[in-house]
Amino acid sequence: MTAADDIGAVADAQVESVWGEEAGVDAARRALQDSYSTLRDGFKGEQEHFLEFGTKVDQSEEAFRQMEEQNAGYFSQTNAAMAQDPAVAAAAAGSGAGAGAGSSASTSQTSPSESQDNTDPNAAGSSEF
Repeated sequence: MTAADDIGAVADAQVESVWGEEAGVDAARRALQDSYSTLRDGFKGEQEHFLEFGTKVDQSEEAFRQMEEQNAGYFSQTNAAMAQDPAVAAAAAGSGAGAGAGSSASTSQTSPSESQDNTDPNAAGSSEF
């Protein structure tokens, strides 16, 4: 049973046999019934609004979930396509995009400790970027 049902029952309980038959009392009874009926209708409308709101929340949640799945698929495809691109693979490996493609660049390797200025304690772990 809902609040609207309960309010309707209270409105319906306002019977003439309990209130009496005098004109002023009858008018008050009818006004009270009208008030309860208006209140009942308001609660019925609120219930519909809450149910509609809940439905919209459920629909939004489902749409968001589907969008997330689509985005995951898109990023997975993009990642696979980028992994097949030699320039992207070379950049990801840290060799630079063209260092091995006919370049006469020196191939000597330096250790990270040799390339950093270890005299400045604030520079430890910093990069050139």
